[in-house]
Amino acid sequence: MKKYSMAVLLSCCSISSMAAVPDGKVEKPFVIDNEVICLKEIQQKITPFIKAYEEEKGVKYKYIVKSGLSYKDTVGLRLQINRIDSGLNVRVADLDYYWLQERGSMCQPSYLVLDRSEK
Repeated sequence: MKKYSMAVLLSCCSISSMAAVPDGKVEKPFVIDNEVICLKEIQQKITPFIKAYEEEKGVKYKYIVKSGLSYKDTVGLRLQINRIDSGLNVRVADLDYYWLQERGSMCQPSYLVLDRSEK
């Protein structure tokens, strides 16, 4: 049920395509001044949609960067999202988030791939 909810949830995002994208090449995430590029923007876009499906108030999430990704003309991040409020540390989702490398498209989603938990 939770995975179905996440799929519905993310389909509400403004995404040019949410498709079965082949696995991207795993790389180091792009970091400037100890900050992972686009992580804050991803958190700002995804967190409100995840919270919309929670029945409790005050829910908090932690985004764990597993790796950087590249696929054709896109780059991205492989993330694990955990719920961390009330002493929890429970995996909510695994997400591959790709964006185009063009300057005007930085951090805007090109592909989202859910449920990489089997890897």
